[in-house]
Amino acid sequence: MYILLVNPWIYDFAAYDFWLKPLGILYVGAFLKNVGFEVRLIDLLNRHDPKLAEFAKLKPDKKFGTGKFVEREVEKPPFLKNIPRRYKCYGAPLEYFITQLKDAGKPDAVFVSSSLTYWWPGVAETIRVIKEIMPAVPVVLGGLYARLYPAHAVKNTKADYVFSGELSQINQVMNDLFKRNLNFDFENWFEILDPAYELYEKVGYLVFLTSLGCPYRCTYCVSPKLWRRFTQRKPHTVVNSVERYLDLFKVKDVVFFDDAILINTEDHFKPLLKLLIERDFGVNYHLPNGIHARLVDEELAFLLKEAGFKTIKLGYETSGYLQRTTGGKVYDEDLVRAARILRKAGFTKEEIQAYVMVNMPFQKAEDVLKAVEVCKNEGISVSVNEYTPIYGSEDWHMLVQRGVLDEETDPALLNNTVLPYWFRAGMSFETVQMLKTLARR
Repeated sequence: MYILLVNPWIYDFAAYDFWLKPLGILYVGAFLKNVGFEVRLIDLLNRHDPKLAEFAKLKPDKKFGTGKFVEREVEKPPFLKNIPRRYKCYGAPLEYFITQLKDAGKPDAVFVSSSLTYWWPGVAETIRVIKEIMPAVPVVLGGLYARLYPAHAVKNTKADYVFSGELSQINQVMNDLFKRNLNFDFENWFEILDPAYELYEKVGYLVFLTSLGCPYRCTYCVSPKLWRRFTQRKPHTVVNSVERYLDLFKVKDVVFFDDAILINTEDHFKPLLKLLIERDFGVNYHLPNGIHARLVDEELAFLLKEAGFKTIKLGYETSGYLQRTTGGKVYDEDLVRAARILRKAGFTKEEIQAYVMVNMPFQKAEDVLKAVEVCKNEGISVSVNEYTPIYGSEDWHMLVQRGVLDEETDPALLNNTVLPYWFRAGMSFETVQMLKTLARR
C-alpha cells in the first residue's frame, strides 16, 4: 500500500524558516516504511527542493541555512478582517503543489501534518487542494493542531479522519482505514525510528529530537500533556542518526529542537556531546528551543564549545513575580550564572541569546525591560517573543475562568501577531512594538 505525506502551507501575517522541519510526519513516514508501506512526501515548506525553481524565484539562505519562504498574499478570513496587516500564504506556489499531487499517482491515503494551531487556515487550504486533485482518496490529519483542537479540525478542514493521538497510538488509524493491525513495537518507536529524511531530494539543514516531552510544568506550556511520559533517546542512537543523514545530504547545520535537552544531562546530553566531538562531523550545531539555564554548568559549556555549537538559546521568559507564578523554571540568578559560564567558555554575544516573552497575562512593561536589562548586562543578546495562550495550558484555563478568553475562541485569533489587538489581559500593540524595539538596541 502507498501513503502520500503532505506538510501544509503556513497562513499568517509573518513567517520565517527558522529551521522548520515536520518531524512528526517524518516519524510517521519512518513508521510506515518500517511496516512495509510505500511512502512519498510533499513538503510545501522545504525551500531547498530543486523542483521549486521551476515555479518561483527562490530566496537565498540567510544565516546557518535559515531563510525566507516563497510567499503570496491571500484573503483574510472574516474574523481577521480588522487586523491592519497583510495576510500571506508561505510556502511553495499552488502550481508546484498541483504538479506534485498529479505526479504522486494514486495513494491509498494522504496524511497531512499540522503544527501551530493558529496556522490552521493553511492546513484547511492544503486539504482543499488535495481533495480537488484526489477526490476519492481519504485524507488523514494529524499533528499539534489536530491533537489540541480535534473538533475544530473536523469542522473546518474537511479531513476525512482527524487523528488526535501520538505515534504510539497510530495503529488505531491503520485499523480504521485499512482494517490492519500492524506488528510493531509502538511503545519504543522513538528509540527505533529515525525521522525519514530520505523522503527528501534535498534539504538545507537537519533537525533532530533527542527527547520527547518535558518534566517541568510551566503554566504557558502543554508539552507535558502532549506526551504520556518524558522520554530520552540513547546518545549513540541519536549520533548514529545524525551521521546517517549527514552522509546522505552533506549539510552544514544540525539542529536539536528538544523541549528539555538538559534533563539528566550526565547520562544523556553530555555523553551525546562527547560522541559528537569524537566523530567530528565538521558541522555547526544549534539549540534554538530555549535550554534550561539552571542546568548549565562549566563542563557542559566547554563541551558545547568544543563540539561546534553556534546557536544557544536560553529560556528566560520574564523577570519579576511572574517567574514564580508561571512555574519557577528559571530565575534571574539562573540566567546570570548560565550566561557567565557560557561566556567563560568562549561563546559570543551573537551565539548566546535569551528568550524573553512579552504580552504574558497581566505582565507589566517593566518586567520585560528588567529581563532585557539583565541579559544586556551579562553580554548576551535578547529575543523578545510575543506570548500566545495555548489551548489546554494552565494559562488557558485561568484566562477562561476569568472571562478573558472564551472556550470557543478561534485558534487563529490566538496568533501572537493578532493577540495585542484584542487581548484584555495583555499589552497594547504599541507597547509590544516599543518593547521589541528597545530590546534590539
